[in-house]
Amino acid sequence: MAAEFRASMAGYLAGPAWKVPLKRLRSVSPEFRAAWDRHEVVSARSERQQVRNAHVGPLTLGHTDPWVGPHTGPRMVTYVLADEESRARPERLQEPASRTG
Repeated sequence: MAAEFRASMAGYLAGPAWKVPLKRLRSVSPEFRAAWDRHEVVSARSERQQVRNAHVGPLTLGHTDPWVGPHTGPRMVTYVLADEESRARPERLQEPASRTG
């Protein structure tokens, strides 16, 4: 929750509406203070996508795009292989490249 709170306030760092509850949470909760001090940022938005690769077939990817600034600003999109079958396939992605030449 601390990481989601940090992501939510990214565009409003100077605003007292964010500073007051942050100060209160840090003062009353050692758990929140420890989590806040890790400087993690997490967006609540996460989903799965399936893509089809011509060489290895379908891959299931976990997709997240946490905002690194205001929601109209930059964001970082990450994809991770989301299941065992998909994690086993990247090695096959190298096969066509090694057969060329």
